[in-house]
This record gives sequence, C-alpha cells and structure tokens, in this order.
Amino acid sequence: MHAPIRVLFWSTSFQADVWSLAMHLAQDPGFFVQVALDDARTYRGEPLGRLASPPFLLLERQDPASRRAIRAFAPDVVVVDNHFPKRRLAPALFVLWHGFGWKGPNDKVEFKSVYRAIKHLTGTCPSRPNPRFLWQCYGPTDLEHRHLVSGFARENLRALGAAMTDDLVPQRFSNADILPFYPPSFAQRPVALLAFTWHYGSVFAHWGDDLAIFESLFAELSAQGYAIIVRMHDRHRYDPAYLTALEAMSARHPDLVFKYKNDARDNLLDLSIASLAMSNYSSILNYFYATGRPNIHVYPVASEQEAFLWRTWKGGKLRVQKVPSARYVWKLPPEEHGGLLARSLEELHQHIRLAARDPHCCRQQAATFIQRHMSPCDGQVCERIATELRALALANR
Repeated sequence: MHAPIRVLFWSTSFQADVWSLAMHLAQDPGFFVQVALDDARTYRGEPLGRLASPPFLLLERQDPASRRAIRAFAPDVVVVDNHFPKRRLAPALFVLWHGFGWKGPNDKVEFKSVYRAIKHLTGTCPSRPNPRFLWQCYGPTDLEHRHLVSGFARENLRALGAAMTDDLVPQRFSNADILPFYPPSFAQRPVALLAFTWHYGSVFAHWGDDLAIFESLFAELSAQGYAIIVRMHDRHRYDPAYLTALEAMSARHPDLVFKYKNDARDNLLDLSIASLAMSNYSSILNYFYATGRPNIHVYPVASEQEAFLWRTWKGGKLRVQKVPSARYVWKLPPEEHGGLLARSLEELHQHIRLAARDPHCCRQQAATFIQRHMSPCDGQVCERIATELRALALANR
C-alpha cells in the first residue's frame, strides 16, 4: 500500500477543468491536494467559492510563504494549465490544457515557450518520450493534433476528456443553489449565455455595426423570453471605448448580467444555469455540448479566405498580427461543430427562435461531435485523469 499521491495545482485561475479535478481528487483518500493560484481571495468571494469551500489549502502563487508551504508539502506531481512555474516543484509534470476549442495552430513555433518550459521542468523535450511528463487531451482529435502539429511524442499524450463535464452531467449544483447569485428575474426565465472569444476583436464587426448588432441580439433574446449572461475575457484585452459603449448599452436591459473573466473567473454556474449558449467559437461551447442544450456558433470572420487581424496575449502585452486567412489559426474547421451555425444576423435570429421553440434541437449534433472528437462525457473523466496521475506519480517516486 503506497502513501497518498501529493498533487499540487499551479493554476492561473481556479476554475473549469482544474477546479473539477481538484475537487474530485480531494474526495479520494489516495490523494492529497494543494492549489496555488493568483488571487485566492477573489475565488473565495465568487459564488462558486461560496457554494463549495475547497477542503484543501489555497496558496497565493506570488507569496514567498507559499513557496515554503509547497516545499513542505513535497508534491509528487504538479498540474498546470497554460502557464508553467519557473522552477521544478515536483518530480513529474501533468498538463491540463485550458479548453479543446478550434483555435490553433499550436504548432512548434507557437509552442516554443511551452517546449522550453516542459524541458526545463522535466529535463526532456516533449517531442521525445518522457516518463516525467503527460499532456491531457480532450479526445482522439486533440491527441492527433498535439502529436502531428504540436509535435509531442505519443507516449506523452492521453485522451482523457473534459474534466468539467463531470460537474455538468449530472449537474453538480441545482438551479435552486445557483439562482440566488443572479437577479430575481432569472428564476422565471430561460437563460442565454453569450461567451465570445476576444481573439477576433469586436465580435460582430464583420457583419456591420458591432454595437447595433449587439442591440439587435439583446432585443431578440428578450423577445424570446431569455435572461442574458454576457461573459467577456479580461478587461485589459479590449479597447476601453468599446467596453464603455457595450456596458452602457447592456445597462438598458434589466435582465442582463455582464461579466469579465478577471473578476468573475468561474463559468461553471453560468454553464449550469444556461438554457442556450452562444459564442464565436470559444472552447466554452465544447463543454456545453455535454448538456445537449441548444448552442449557436457565430461565424467569426467575413470569409475564411480573407486576411484579418488576430489578437493574442504574449508576455503580459496585447499582440496583434495579420494572418493570411482564418484557416491559418484554426485547428478544426468551424463547419465542424455540435450545434447551429450563424453566418449572418438574420441566421442568428432564426437560430435563437428555433432554440426557444425546441430545446432539443442540438442534442443529436452535440452528441455526434463528442463521439467523433472527444472522449466520453460520462461522469468518469476526473477518475480517468486520477488514474493517470497516480501512475505518473508512482513511476517517479
């Protein structure tokens, strides 16, 4: 009988797959857990932190005292998302990447810093078999992409699935648990979750006046009876004037909640309560597929053949580059999805009406996407990951 496996989560934010896996491991007597994150106080004040107080130590990543606590904890394996510690904290490294998504290419050029970090923390380049390193994949398609495009050795890859889906199907928190954290009107209305990625800049600019289209979208959703959650990325990734105008417009809609990732990091409760989800291909939709509820994909560019500006965040700074076509930054064609696709505002309105009429309109397509591209969303994803973590840790003791 071996001693419990000590797992340290080194996470930029304590949410999504990281949260689901950590909470699962905390219930398993074969594991001890610590989580080091940025701004633990913010997490504790969020609805998720108030609904489920974690039964393990939360450490501030930048606090020198946390380094001492980590050394005393002596982790067997460190789990990271998309940011790596500067020094080795455990004998083994497990990467729990932040979302399946369509965005790429995640090739060796884009992943230069990832390669460097993995080699620094494990002693071996990830393109070679490495007994101290594993990378979690969301399914067979993701695994093939990580091998053929990212260049990782197959021996370092595992197709295990999306951990957060364990908390969506079945739903971890009831609507009665969740609703007190939203306006009272949300209890009487279906909820639409709008979660747009920031990489393309203004969401609807390729269709016309972005703010006018948002106004039309809010009006259509309201007409169909929806309360609305708008999830944006961190504030600093957008033009301030754009956000000011968008917030002023949204303030005119009483049944609308506006959130930014930097001060409302959790999205599990939003996904749980939503009857409809919409995005321009954020990976949040891949999680939502597990629910079988209606989802709408906004085609993110005017044409896949046209050059456009692509926004990324490097070294704490916004980087804008011109790419030759959308195909350059897509690892999966946008036509390959698990719901409805809108290439125009008219189509978007039609899909909203269909979703309101038929809450099962996307169930089969979502199930087909999961079957084709992802590991099963069967409530056992965290246990599959736990099995791999246990084997990785024991092999490096």
